[in-house]
Amino acid sequence: MVIYLAAMQNIPNELYEAASMDGAGKIRKFFSVTVPQLKPVILFTAIISTISTLQLFDEPYNLTRGGPADSTLTLGLYIYCVGFNYFEFGYASAMAYVIVLIVAVLAFIQIKVTGDD
Repeated sequence: MVIYLAAMQNIPNELYEAASMDGAGKIRKFFSVTVPQLKPVILFTAIISTISTLQLFDEPYNLTRGGPADSTLTLGLYIYCVGFNYFEFGYASAMAYVIVLIVAVLAFIQIKVTGDD
């Protein structure tokens, strides 16, 4: 929320004034001025959220160690278990590289979906 607040404070008031002079209401100003100005921030937070979701390790490990029947097993925890419980470090490293590739592909897709760039 702090990132969005900082980005919204950087939107010039002149854009809102121009939209008001053109007869735009509050909803129209939001979709025609605010959202396009926040597009890079939305993209940034979407990519960072995707990366942090795929790296989730601490909470499931500390709370349940993967849970009953692996119900809370995440990718990061699975890589840890394969590497340090089964001592298959090569397989764990390969999975980590695949996750890096998945994150790169998802970030590329997110950038292309948002357009402009």
